[in-house]
Amino acid sequence: MSFQEDFLKKPYRVHSLLFVLFIIAGFFYAPPMVIFEGLFEIFTGVDILISDYIYTGGFGAALVNVGLTGLLVAGALVHAKHEPVGLTMGTFGLTMGLAFFGKNPINMLPILVGGFLYSKYAQLPNAKCVLRAVLATCLAPAVTLVAYATDLPVAVSVIIGAVIGLLIGFLINPLAIHMAAAHKGYNLYNVGWTAGIIAMGVFSLFTLFGVDYELKENWSYGYTPHLTILLAAVSLYFILCGALTKIEKVPFWDFFKFHKFDLDYFVLFKEKSYIHMGILGIACLLFMLAVGGEYNGPVIGVIISVVGFGAFGKALFSSAPIIAGAMLAAVVSHFLTGMDVTGSGVLVAAFFSTCLAPMAKRFGFGWGVAAGFLHLSFATNIAPFHGGLNLYNNGFAGGLTALILVPIILFLRREEE
Repeated sequence: MSFQEDFLKKPYRVHSLLFVLFIIAGFFYAPPMVIFEGLFEIFTGVDILISDYIYTGGFGAALVNVGLTGLLVAGALVHAKHEPVGLTMGTFGLTMGLAFFGKNPINMLPILVGGFLYSKYAQLPNAKCVLRAVLATCLAPAVTLVAYATDLPVAVSVIIGAVIGLLIGFLINPLAIHMAAAHKGYNLYNVGWTAGIIAMGVFSLFTLFGVDYELKENWSYGYTPHLTILLAAVSLYFILCGALTKIEKVPFWDFFKFHKFDLDYFVLFKEKSYIHMGILGIACLLFMLAVGGEYNGPVIGVIISVVGFGAFGKALFSSAPIIAGAMLAAVVSHFLTGMDVTGSGVLVAAFFSTCLAPMAKRFGFGWGVAAGFLHLSFATNIAPFHGGLNLYNNGFAGGLTALILVPIILFLRREEE
């Protein structure tokens, strides 16, 4: 086996190289001292929604944070001896994406350790628990909020924040398994749905104990050319990796003929699924050009998460009706309330709404549009209920959408799951 084949058939290596390239790009963009100062601001900031790391620490520091965060996750998965599957690629996508607005190695580490401790307590291989622990880092703002935004002595608040992270990581596995039944698997961001429930409880306790704060609206501006190039580069990177992989020949159009019950494209197509991930990235880039949307940390972050889930559940043709429904809701709201159809909040919710792509696969285009429409209404209004502590706000919204819509669809179609 050649070096090329050996490298491309190791997904952790493929992604780790991409993370290293992010770090190198960051240092090309800004001098080391500026990077280190920016990383300090990122690592010690409160990360509740919306905390755009490009705004917080600068573009170069944000890129380095993406790389460091990705390498931390890759290390955790390798240490757990986790065998890569489609959800692994999706998890990497979410990790890279949310590292632009809320995730960093410091606030993630206690949650990852908590997941490891749960595996020991439950006497399970860490490989069975580590993915949910990584995804549970969407609750990392709860760690930094206590650590850096209370009136307690710094040492005490940091310890309490770390303990909260440990508890989140410890509890996420049993809770996520049970809560998946609520949406019947139609929400790809199941941990985001579970984390939303946890965040509501944590936020209620914070309020009870007098931890007072407000949601943020920190969006960066002026980086559209840079982030357009970044998205194109990431997309082409995956397309190239998939095209160069030498495995059993897969007809190109098979990437768009997934059975409605198939979610794990990596199992179906192995490393060739990278091609589909890259195609989704290009499709998102073209959509942004078409609507004239502005890029910032959250927007590029959510798009990269979509790219990752191109290996798990987000087929191009089943994602399209979901986004169409979300944008239709935005247009209706524009005429009724003046909502900016191409505002960053709308674009983030629209791209994240593709977590409901399985609904379009299972029930058809029309119900996909309905799911996207309802999702946008939830996603743009529920952050106050969990205090911005859940970075997967749209995963929570997706869970609510499926929880309401799926029973209605099954009733009208006289079907049972």
